[in-house]
Amino acid sequence: MKKARWLLISALLVLSILAMFLPLARFPEDALGMLQKDIDKYTRRVSDYQATYDRYVAQGDPQDKLDKQKAKVEKAQATLDEYLAQAEELKQQGSGSALTYALLPQADLPAQLQFDQTRINESRIYQPQTDQYRLLVYLAAGLLAGALLLMLLGRARLVSKAYTVSGLLNLGALLVLLYALLRLRAFPIQSPYTDARMTGLQFPLILLPLLALLLNASGVHNSKRTMIYVVCIALSLLSLLPFWLMIVNATRSTYQIQQGVSLLPSTYFRNNLNILTGKQFDIMVGFKNSAIIAFGSTILSVYFSSLTAYGLSVYNFKGSKFLYGFILAIIMIPGQVTATGFYMFMYRLNLVNSYIPLIIPAIAAPGTVFFLKQYLSANLQLSLVEASRIDGAGEFFTFNRIVMPLMMPAMATMGIMAVIGSWNNYITPLMLLSNPTMKTLPMMVKELRGDIYRTEYGSIYVGLTLTALPLMVVYFALSKYIIAGVAVGGVKE
Repeated sequence: MKKARWLLISALLVLSILAMFLPLARFPEDALGMLQKDIDKYTRRVSDYQATYDRYVAQGDPQDKLDKQKAKVEKAQATLDEYLAQAEELKQQGSGSALTYALLPQADLPAQLQFDQTRINESRIYQPQTDQYRLLVYLAAGLLAGALLLMLLGRARLVSKAYTVSGLLNLGALLVLLYALLRLRAFPIQSPYTDARMTGLQFPLILLPLLALLLNASGVHNSKRTMIYVVCIALSLLSLLPFWLMIVNATRSTYQIQQGVSLLPSTYFRNNLNILTGKQFDIMVGFKNSAIIAFGSTILSVYFSSLTAYGLSVYNFKGSKFLYGFILAIIMIPGQVTATGFYMFMYRLNLVNSYIPLIIPAIAAPGTVFFLKQYLSANLQLSLVEASRIDGAGEFFTFNRIVMPLMMPAMATMGIMAVIGSWNNYITPLMLLSNPTMKTLPMMVKELRGDIYRTEYGSIYVGLTLTALPLMVVYFALSKYIIAGVAVGGVKE
């Protein structure tokens, strides 16, 4: 790496650290004017309450009614007097200078907000002053400082590993800063009387470390591979972020969720789970029903689709091309088109509230047949089948003992896809299942949007997490088969 490039990257990292002290949020200057709106509102309220009290007196209403109304008048008047005192204090202090807020939190509230700190604390409206947010910002600063230190230690050596590690630390700091800005926008940064506004200086905060990262990656040995690694890591983290947020929110209370985004788990998972299970959400019943349908349909779909793909690949019979084209045509028909007809057919067969129409039709899976057919066309040697026949093996023996082991990567891939599709299926079970004891997990999760769960966001996220958790386990356990199956199945000799 050239010395100029090294100096530029180091300078960008230094500026990135300093940029964390930029004023990212600005409070409007006219705090007194905003306070005057509250004064006018309570002036009208005192006048209305007093008019109502005078009317009650003229009507000769009971004394207890008069006392209640008199208490309202006195309470509103006390609040008005408090606001008038605050306004007088602001006039003496002056409110001409705008308040600013840097990304790196300060120890105390801005001086102009001190006059109503009690209300701020009670309303929790100056949320960026939390320990979690402070820790988050310090983490970003530490990562940038580590990247800068490695740059200084690496000096100008072109292939130094210090630059690679520095780039990774820089990438980590960039992601943390993005998250910090999201929190800065999510949390209501506001004074008692007005919202803060972003100043636009948050863009240099992201641009500076991004430029340092790009210069670093383009200047090291084998820069193309480094850039690919950096992009893949960033995309992977962004892909996993929604799932991680779902899991984290399952451990947070409803109040914490309403306050904004957080990447750190909390301690309310058990409480959320108790609320969920205490409101007719039977997790084990949902798991059992979904597992019966998902795994039953997957086994039938994968095995019989493999048989169909094997027949289309091995046997050269009249009309085979037409049959294969017909299968491809079925793929293009949306399931919603046949949904009504399918329901009426099952209703006439008296198969409503049964798992049979959700499992047996999976035998005919045109998409799975297409994928497995392409896989066999690229990988199956017909000489193996012919040798098995010469040795006297039957067709089913040949398929089960010789061909199917060769198809395992593709079958595992389609099996995972089938499990995910069947597990997440909502429309078809909703049409056919009305018995509460037969509901699948997606149907039960849909009920979480009902009135009894409307304000229990933590419980809703627990239900979503429990629904997605088996799919995550299956996917990560068998992901290697997906990669192998897709890679090989997409190549045709």
